[in-house]
Amino acid sequence: GKDPVLGEEVAIDADILALGVAMVPPEEARELAMLYKVPLNEDGFFLEAHVKLRPVDFATDGVFLCGLAHAPKSIKESIAQAKAAASRATTILAKETITAEGIVCSINEDICSGCGICEVLCPYGAIVVNKERKVAEVNEALCKGCGTCCAACPSGAAQQRGFTRDQIASMVETALVV
Repeated sequence: GKDPVLGEEVAIDADILALGVAMVPPEEARELAMLYKVPLNEDGFFLEAHVKLRPVDFATDGVFLCGLAHAPKSIKESIAQAKAAASRATTILAKETITAEGIVCSINEDICSGCGICEVLCPYGAIVVNKERKVAEVNEALCKGCGTCCAACPSGAAQQRGFTRDQIASMVETALVV
């Protein structure tokens, strides 16, 4: 057969053939994925943010992956990926401060009902409903300004800075006139 590393046909004269056991992700992977709000692929392994541009990053900032948590791979690949993940973590840890995204969601506490729809839908885990106050609260360091919560908020309490409902309505009206 063709060797995946050499890229050449290889013939091996063997007396015995031993097959390795298939690698499957551990049951705890689902719990970890929910805890850190990171995605799994269809096989149950952790899914990177972008296969080419961010191969050791998750969409959740500051969380990295490597080795068999990502997919079955050789020890050399696992070590190389571990070094890359450590390098990425170092770039964050070396900074004195971390700048949050400019366009983030804010909650108008006067009209927020604390329904929790925004908390469930936020892909970055940036919103938590304060059980005592019964209002949603945004962690601006985690918010990426995607607008999912704003679109889903039934009371209109979730607003994106620079993209309030009135501003968007005005933009749509202007676009329709042209």
